[in-house]
Amino acid sequence: MARANAYAPPTPLEDLHILDFLELAGSQAKAGIALAMHQSTVCRSLQLMQQQLRLVPGQGSPVCRHGHNPCLFHLRLAYREHRLMEGLLRIGTDVLHQSLLLGMAGVQRVPPRCRSAEHWAELVRHGLLDGAIVSSFSLEKLLGADQSLHWDGLTALPLGQLELQLVASAPQTRRVLLPRKGAAPLLHQAMAWHGFGAEQQPAACQEPAAWVKRARDRRLAMPICPGLVEPSWLESNGLVPLGEQPPLLEQLWLLLPQGAVNTRAARQGLRLLRAQVGMACDGGRDVR
Repeated sequence: MARANAYAPPTPLEDLHILDFLELAGSQAKAGIALAMHQSTVCRSLQLMQQQLRLVPGQGSPVCRHGHNPCLFHLRLAYREHRLMEGLLRIGTDVLHQSLLLGMAGVQRVPPRCRSAEHWAELVRHGLLDGAIVSSFSLEKLLGADQSLHWDGLTALPLGQLELQLVASAPQTRRVLLPRKGAAPLLHQAMAWHGFGAEQQPAACQEPAAWVKRARDRRLAMPICPGLVEPSWLESNGLVPLGEQPPLLEQLWLLLPQGAVNTRAARQGLRLLRAQVGMACDGGRDVR
């Protein structure tokens, strides 16, 4: 399978590649960092795409904020087909689960962002992503025992379950730093049910260091997946598990377009991710 760092977008789609990362990263500066290019290059590509494709920025839209029309949609689907031809999947997830993707062959990672399940589905449907790791805590309401995730044109493949743990510099705190309520409604609901207050991490600050700094500065707890961090991570950041741990068990899914489910890249990615989740469940971590 092609390695993600060896893949380059076709020359006619280079500006689309930059526009996609701008949409996914949230700002020109962060897109420039993710793409290892100057912010001015990102700005020029955006202007060129908007002029040539007649894109009108969407006001208040969480998806395709810089414009969308049928021409751009079909270009994105064509670009997806090229990635799949090369054995590559562009997969997105939040900062809590980003380490599941570290070092995975055949995966083009994008900057992590906390989003609702519906938002992830829209990004996959529009072709900005080829897949997304979605947590049950990002759903609007609990699934019944006989229910499954469903969006037209998409397939949700179960990856397994992970237990979250609350950690803090002040282990007796009853306040927790969480993603925005719209991005993780059921996590907010669970915290409130167990008697914890919540503060929301700004959407623009999604880097792990930003989460740790805010949690420590405000003496807040924060959720982590113990099996997805290095054994020394807590100590190096001055964090310890809370004395009282509410039960926080999440289900994870890999969301894919129906047309990509049976591709070699998707089968390989699904197998590796299920193995990663299984190892994290057992308390281990695969360093690749």
